[in-house]
Amino acid sequence: MANDYAQPIDDSLIGKYLAGETDPDESERVRLWLSQRDPSAEDDNQKEFERFERIWETVAQLKPPSEERKAPVDTDAAWQKMRSRMQTGGTTSAPAPSPFTVVRSDEKDVAGTERNDPVVKPLQSSPQPVRSLWSRYWQIAAALVLVSGLGWFLLKNQQAGPAPVPQLAVTSASKTVEKILPDGSKVWLNRGSKLSYPQTFGDDSRDVALTGEAFFEVKPDPTKPFRIRAGQATVQVLGTSFSVRAYDSNVRVAVRTGKVLFSAKKKEVTLVKDEQATFDSQADTIRKSLKVDPNLFAYRTGRLAFKGTRLSEVVQTINEVYRADVRLANNRLTNCLYANTGFENYDTVETVVYVVAETMGLRVRREGDRFIIEGEGCPQ
Repeated sequence: MANDYAQPIDDSLIGKYLAGETDPDESERVRLWLSQRDPSAEDDNQKEFERFERIWETVAQLKPPSEERKAPVDTDAAWQKMRSRMQTGGTTSAPAPSPFTVVRSDEKDVAGTERNDPVVKPLQSSPQPVRSLWSRYWQIAAALVLVSGLGWFLLKNQQAGPAPVPQLAVTSASKTVEKILPDGSKVWLNRGSKLSYPQTFGDDSRDVALTGEAFFEVKPDPTKPFRIRAGQATVQVLGTSFSVRAYDSNVRVAVRTGKVLFSAKKKEVTLVKDEQATFDSQADTIRKSLKVDPNLFAYRTGRLAFKGTRLSEVVQTINEVYRADVRLANNRLTNCLYANTGFENYDTVETVVYVVAETMGLRVRREGDRFIIEGEGCPQ
């Protein structure tokens, strides 16, 4: 049985022994382990106690004030007392701290009888219940984790800055929608478009996002540039009126008044009145045109006007303005010139298509939502 006790023991049993929480069998096992005379084993045991001494001192230093008020035990004084007993009772070959006293073989016990083997006397445990070393250690570790987590949470909140401003959106389905933005600027959304914007603009900028097509009349404010994000492009203005078309990855900007900066990726171009430019995403370039077709603003002005315009261009304009599907039945109709006829008050797409066809002596065939203009060729 003694040989079993002389085997190495785990840290938790040493901790229980130091805290005075071992039962008689466990105490005996620790005492026998500490009384081993093998030099190599004695060095190992000494290192174990040195390690527990450092843990004990660390716990005493980190112990929060609240715990000191709850626990009546003076850990520093208890440790010093334990240390003094270990130093006075230890052997010369093992000066390391040890929580026991030894009566040498040439000493006598209380009855005056000589003893041939050392007697290990454990220190008396405090009459007050003492918390286990590991319990204290885990409590402090949990407190450190809690404090670290709280610090991380506060740091993340500081880095995040103020709460984001709520975002609003306006959409248009089958007709043009007019909207006044928080700064007083006006927007006309063409069919099938969406504009996202903040509930209130920031102190130094006015940023919105567009999908589809919209005409803007921006309220001047030199201190707050107005920026429209449309796909991969950005349009920046101070105060002007213009149209932005971005139903797909290609973006077109046409300026009616004022001046805008049109940029996409690392390219940019400045546009003034009656100029337009298109960002071609496939070619990754911006193409500028010095002439603006007034019909580009038709969804805003409510007017369409054609004067000696090729029929293919008339169809293209109708499709863009009305988001419609109008086609020519054959290529012979492509270069036919349409006479001087205008449309007011945003007539329906059916009206526009049938008037164009009738004026040119052509026919219209309907296939669902698709309109097909048919004829043998251009009228004489």
